[in-house]
Amino acid sequence: MKFRHHHDQLQYFCRERGWRSLSSSVKVLARTRSPDRKSGFSACIEIVNMDKQTIRMIVPARKIMGGTNYHLRDELFDTGYWLEPEQTAWNMVQRYLREELRAEETAFCVTRTGWHDKVFVTPEKSFGRSDESYYFSGGMADSLCLAEGSLAEWQSEVGSLLVGNPLLIFSVGVALAVPLLKPVGMESAAFHIMGPSSSGKSVTSFVAASIYADKSYIKSWKTTANGIEAVASEHHEMLLVLDELGLCSAEEASSAAYQIVNGCGKLRATETGGLANIANWRTLTLSNGEIGLTELMESSGYQVKAGQLIRVIEIPAEERFGCFAELHRFSSPSQFAEHLEKQTQKYFGTLFTAWMTLISDKPDLEVVLQREIETLRQHWSKSNYSGQVHRVLKRFVLVGVALSVASRNQLVLWSEEESLYSVYSVFSRWLSHRGHQYNQETYEVLSALKQAISHWENKLPEFCTSRPSKFGYWRQDGDDVQWLIHKQEFVKQLRLRRQYKSQLSPLIHKGWFETNEDRRGTLRIIEKKNGTEFDHRFFAFWPEKILSELKEMGIDE
Repeated sequence: MKFRHHHDQLQYFCRERGWRSLSSSVKVLARTRSPDRKSGFSACIEIVNMDKQTIRMIVPARKIMGGTNYHLRDELFDTGYWLEPEQTAWNMVQRYLREELRAEETAFCVTRTGWHDKVFVTPEKSFGRSDESYYFSGGMADSLCLAEGSLAEWQSEVGSLLVGNPLLIFSVGVALAVPLLKPVGMESAAFHIMGPSSSGKSVTSFVAASIYADKSYIKSWKTTANGIEAVASEHHEMLLVLDELGLCSAEEASSAAYQIVNGCGKLRATETGGLANIANWRTLTLSNGEIGLTELMESSGYQVKAGQLIRVIEIPAEERFGCFAELHRFSSPSQFAEHLEKQTQKYFGTLFTAWMTLISDKPDLEVVLQREIETLRQHWSKSNYSGQVHRVLKRFVLVGVALSVASRNQLVLWSEEESLYSVYSVFSRWLSHRGHQYNQETYEVLSALKQAISHWENKLPEFCTSRPSKFGYWRQDGDDVQWLIHKQEFVKQLRLRRQYKSQLSPLIHKGWFETNEDRRGTLRIIEKKNGTEFDHRFFAFWPEKILSELKEMGIDE
């Protein structure tokens, strides 16, 4: 049987009556399957519906050749597909699809966004070079990448207003950095911008979202917390923008944030008792709210873990006008915010297309990125930064490198110098808000020790006296005074774990404690009184020395 496409119709040839209309135009663009060539066989089809709209979809081969082909027909009807009322019309369409499925050129279909070998796949388009085309066949609640206007219009109407505004430029950098996570081997993280109402936080989200689409790209913390695995999986290797953290409860926010940055879902069993495939993803999240995750959790009695503090990076909006440092021609922050919001709804999505076209065409992308990251990391790093601060710094460095490449290739209007200045200023703001450059666990122990020294002052009798003390004692050690604090009291006041050695290791390495029990970090003293031996175990240290060094370290509590 012969078929042809004519005037947005699929036609078949009838010997008696010539070419006859069969249905709306339906074409098989490619026979697709998963990259392993062993599963996922499908057809990429394109139809023109009754409103002359072109719709592309991936149809599993079982729906074309199996016993459920009428399900496919009904699905097509719902998209506006039109079929002639002849009794055999659908059978002929099915025959056409089968013939085309076998004859058409091959392509790969993938069920998740992001990098697949050297090709970056989105639901709407693929970027990069490959012997075969890639098509997206995963389920998606909404289109991710939408475009309106030209890149030049986005640069003129949106990008020009970002100049002089570090937080807004940083937001663009986060959006551009996400597709670089895999090439550089970096894990997921979240940047949370926090500030009072009407400080411009939402505008940072509008600007970041405009790199990919309009404001429909932005998700709510409240709704996302209930379906975090689905939302995060949909944004694999693409930006995730979340609005208003404060709408969540502390428990919801903590659980959702942990899952987002952890990059994988929960273990679940199948109907047969086996383990289901675990959802996983890699993304950068740009979030906003009047308060941070730390304050939200602490206000509800939850303890914030150090790992959360370095993967959910809290950035206060402390520019001259909240999130804005430069209002350009506008007389008030509200006018500037309203205008920028409107412009991001007129011009969007084109920078992402230009960005992905640029980076997917670089055969040595990984090498170039690693070299630039290391150079910038060394430039921004300081010798007294702890391991945790270095981990956060590396995330800011990735954002800086992304913006540098974009500036260098004229994808944005501001200079490479302004790109780097903007990111470093935001990093400095984060570090200032953190209050120290130490690992969080170490800082907490140092702060607790300073408080404890103040608590014990004037409460310790001299060790040589027979006066009992629940806290400990002092004794003269040459020209210095040494304190001997009972082990249980020391552990209690510093809120140490039962296995506390790792918490105290940084302090022990500084030589702050006298010890004859390396495993415990304590000083064991056997005292003889009236022929009886008394076994004491203390933490022995010199308070004046410690207070002096704590002051030099900037530990103020």
